[in-house]
Amino acid sequence: MHIYSITSASLVVGALASTYQLPPTPGPFPVGTVSLELVDDSRIDPLAPSPQNRELMISLFYPTSVTAVHDKNISLAPAFSPQTAEIFDNYAGVPTGTAASIISRSYLNAPLVDSELPILIFGHGLGGTRLIYTAQVESLASQGWIVVAVDHTYDAIIVEFPDGRLVPSNVPADPDLNYVELVLETRVADVKFVLDSLKNSTTLGKIPGLENCNTKLKTDTAGIFGHSLGGATAAQAMANYSTFTCGANFDGSMFGPVVDLGLEKPFVQIAAQNHTRENDATWAEFWEHLDSFKRQFNVNGTVHVSFSDLTVYRDLLGDKFPMEEADLYGSIAGERLLQIETDFMDAFFGFCMKGQDAGRLDQLVDSKFPEVFVGS
Repeated sequence: MHIYSITSASLVVGALASTYQLPPTPGPFPVGTVSLELVDDSRIDPLAPSPQNRELMISLFYPTSVTAVHDKNISLAPAFSPQTAEIFDNYAGVPTGTAASIISRSYLNAPLVDSELPILIFGHGLGGTRLIYTAQVESLASQGWIVVAVDHTYDAIIVEFPDGRLVPSNVPADPDLNYVELVLETRVADVKFVLDSLKNSTTLGKIPGLENCNTKLKTDTAGIFGHSLGGATAAQAMANYSTFTCGANFDGSMFGPVVDLGLEKPFVQIAAQNHTRENDATWAEFWEHLDSFKRQFNVNGTVHVSFSDLTVYRDLLGDKFPMEEADLYGSIAGERLLQIETDFMDAFFGFCMKGQDAGRLDQLVDSKFPEVFVGS
């Protein structure tokens, strides 16, 4: 993948001899999830090999009140869709069937409990997939957020649609700047389309809990964040559209006009241990043009790819995970990094979208996470 560079499980899956469950979500709310296909009839896909409308897959994660304890027809969602699970096994070098046995902490098709909760849009790294960030986004959702994870088709390593179609990535092995900027432009249009889609009755009718009512989601404003190119997407989307009011970047270099034009909106960077404004010129330039609340935090023991669920899988799978690859994901424990990601995003978006004290974010460095330091 190009992201290198730029309640009881027994209630759920009885058929599998061995299952692995993602870490417990930390927040007060159980989490529901649903995956939806969206088609943008107004846009021809610039990344597709032949002319066609832009198609996307998204997953929503949100607080719910219904779990398997309350409804025997509700079960925890698998972390991977079926065919994507096979591809992940090959990619990660784990035994066949391993990814299919990983279970999330989110209840499949459980009803959304509160349509007034703020929305956060999440984007994966170039050549990644929304499915390797499930632990991160469901943990954040448990704190009282509606988190929408987007797969950017033909950029994602694979996108599996409900009819079984698999759309692979067509990202070149060594993409040049022109290609990356085309992908960035496409992604920015994607996230705006996703947010707009959450306003229409057709999409709302597919979200559990909203099928038979006139309730609308709170789409007048949204937060946006992402890993790698997903972070650059967040920044450029904020520059292009007023509805994206604050954002965060997990360790991605910056691209697009926003680098020079900057932002007058809150923005946070969460960086790998050795990623600084001194060794990334795009960060230095972007930082100088941030004219609102801004922070950079680095995390000891991390590398670029650490900010995905791969660190969690490394620890979860133990000796099934290729030991020669373990160091590629950093030395920090996956569950510890997950806690850092969740707490920092909850504090930051709590400040800029819920009116909470900004000091809560800075206090995390001093009082809770000594492995995090203020970056330069």
